[in-house]
Amino acid sequence: MKNRIKKICIIGNSCSGKTVLAKQLASHFNLKIWHVDSIQYLPGLQWREPNETRKILSDITYEPQWIIDGLGPLKILEERMKKADLIVVLRPPLPIIYWRLLKRQITGIFKQREELPENCFEATPGQTLRMMKTIWNVHHGLWLQLDRIFEQPEYKDKVFQVFREKDISKLINKYA
Repeated sequence: MKNRIKKICIIGNSCSGKTVLAKQLASHFNLKIWHVDSIQYLPGLQWREPNETRKILSDITYEPQWIIDGLGPLKILEERMKKADLIVVLRPPLPIIYWRLLKRQITGIFKQREELPENCFEATPGQTLRMMKTIWNVHHGLWLQLDRIFEQPEYKDKVFQVFREKDISKLINKYA
């Protein structure tokens, strides 16, 4: 089954562990990782123009192999999910996500995340508040939309949901 997996879509809330998991799966499947954050953001934590972001993400999905980690615009996310061989959905509990956000912001005082363009320092009060709101909105809004999408027959055999850390080892054992 390992040879069959060429396109992996990893989605989850901010601070849910997408990048860490993407790196683990990239080593198992020998796939290149594309981080949605590195596409959506320009240097200085500026937003890329949305149509340009959509085009870049859409173009990547036509590549023969990839891991794309992140959400991005819902329409492009659905396109990515349709083309993926495996969709990994990270859904840790909300308190864990907020705890990870706190740790990320403290670490961000000293260094920025490597998957972001240069000068994207997130450890500011404004950015922290924005991320807290985004986390809340994804948890209480976007997941409802995505759950309806996952009920469609085309996703039945390719969605793997991760609610706890131990689910990650099940995922790796099943597919790697």
